Amino acid sequence: MQQRLLYVVFSALLCLQLPTVRASTGDELEEFEDCVKLCDIVTCNGRDKYDDVSDASYTLMVNDQAETNRFVTMPLAWNLRLLGWECYPNCDYQCQRLVTAERSASGKEVVQFHGKWPFLRALGVQELFSTLFSIANFFPHYWGFLSMWNHYENELQIHGNPEAANLYWAYMVVGIVASMAWVFSTLFHLRDTWTREQLDYFFAGMTVISGLYGVGVRYFRLYLTKNNRKRLIFAALIIFMYLGHVTRLLIDWSYTYNMQADVAIGLIQDVLWISHSISTFNKRRVSKDILEDLTNPDVNWTLTPIALVISVSLGMTFELFDFPPMLELLDAHALWHFCTIWPALYWYPYMVRDVEEGVKDKKYE
Repeated sequence: MQQRLLYVVFSALLCLQLPTVRASTGDELEEFEDCVKLCDIVTCNGRDKYDDVSDASYTLMVNDQAETNRFVTMPLAWNLRLLGWECYPNCDYQCQRLVTAERSASGKEVVQFHGKWPFLRALGVQELFSTLFSIANFFPHYWGFLSMWNHYENELQIHGNPEAANLYWAYMVVGIVASMAWVFSTLFHLRDTWTREQLDYFFAGMTVISGLYGVGVRYFRLYLTKNNRKRLIFAALIIFMYLGHVTRLLIDWSYTYNMQADVAIGLIQDVLWISHSISTFNKRRVSKDILEDLTNPDVNWTLTPIALVISVSLGMTFELFDFPPMLELLDAHALWHFCTIWPALYWYPYMVRDVEEGVKDKKYE
């Protein structure tokens, strides 16, 4: 959860300084436009889209394709169809690769198309490493969700502690939403379509807003049974805010608005977690020497949120120094996703310990 949130926040800060459209240098290259047009005509039966193509020109195009076999003809391979590739998007991909090869051969720089690098497709997967690392990010969050679920049931059925159960429920929501966010991140990197991009953004936003719910329940002690009504009101407010956010995007899609909304909620969440971390650290201190407490594992575990914020922030530097993909497969964004895998492995155990030692043990509450 924490690393997905920080990615959204960091991306927002970058996007506020950038144009809000996905147009890239490659999109405007005349050779790219001509290539896509030609491919569309000779492989997708797209001649009717273009009024400037005469019968003679069309015949030359078809004959040239027959001789050179420059473009993949229909039908597409089964694995491409399985992943959702269609004729025109496949033309777009082929032309990105052809234009990039020609530019590289002539010593020109590699440019982006539609806001992305021209990756080499692997078995039909558009961004192989971002896809693999998104899958890898899914598992720690899913395991975290299962852990929260088990603790939730134990608190209700075995320990009879509804307050701890309430907090585990909030953390369980965080875990399942983060898991779903990485599912849609995987689908988006697997094959970029408008629908998948929207779902990726919607679930990234849901991760942020559910994270606010989780830390809000903990920080303001809404898990207490005396605060049940307040917790329900807070949950309703969170749901209302999210539905309003999605409705706003569906009516008038705006990358700038989306990122501004996410960064505002995300920063609030970060401040609350850091404040909570410092507060619990101070409550558990056993020495007048802060260095002793910082090296004491019975105390310093309370600083886990701060440590994760710092570590993930360092991983974000990959997003600052974007570069063409190595081996045409591995770019800075993929490396960022790689850096977000391990923090989740520590995040959920921290939340369990926070409940077990920070909530159930009343002397620290």
